[in-house]
Amino acid sequence: MPKKWTKPYYELKGNDGEKVVIDVTSSVAPGLPPNKVIRAELIRLFKATKVRKVVDFGAGALRHVFPLLSAGFEVCAVEFEEQFCRPVCAENLKDAEKHPNFSKLIWPKDFINDNRKFDAALLCYVLQTMPIPSERELVLRLLKKKLNDDSYLFFMSRYNQLDKLPRKRKVSDGYYMWPDREYHSFYTEFKTEKVHEMIERHKFRHIRSLSERGTDQVHLYAKGKAIWV
Repeated sequence: MPKKWTKPYYELKGNDGEKVVIDVTSSVAPGLPPNKVIRAELIRLFKATKVRKVVDFGAGALRHVFPLLSAGFEVCAVEFEEQFCRPVCAENLKDAEKHPNFSKLIWPKDFINDNRKFDAALLCYVLQTMPIPSERELVLRLLKKKLNDDSYLFFMSRYNQLDKLPRKRKVSDGYYMWPDREYHSFYTEFKTEKVHEMIERHKFRHIRSLSERGTDQVHLYAKGKAIWV
């Protein structure tokens, strides 16, 4: 496993030639409520299709874990160990671990080595915070491998947020944020066609778009014969 994938820190060179250190866990915005698409549409679908086990990849501060646990699903949160140790996440983790249907896996080693299979995966605001394109592909390959037949992949991102950023903050195929900090966040954007192409390349079918605003990208994909009901 490449060394760069074992920690959330990435040393890259910006468009201005300066060294940029990205901490991908710094993109988490603690305190946000669960997305209402998950609380309404997704939970309804999962119950209707007998989904039992859900993996929340890049679970951040665990905001989507709790509504899924409350709805009766088994939920596994996947994150870097450093993210689980951040104060807000650590506090939420203590609450989640009181629930018998909750588990966690450290990315990448524990997740890669775990043999469990899941009926659905959440990928919420994750791929666009990864500065290395090959790591995004790895995540999609692993999720495909770890999902059962006739399962779901839920993707959430946002578009048209980076237009006014200066080119000097360009790094990899996106931009780094918080220029005055020692460690920066990273964001990139994918047009909807690119999102579909990237995910469908790993044999997922796009079956539903659930966006509520023009800037949101909320898509449901299926592995095997899973359908929207």
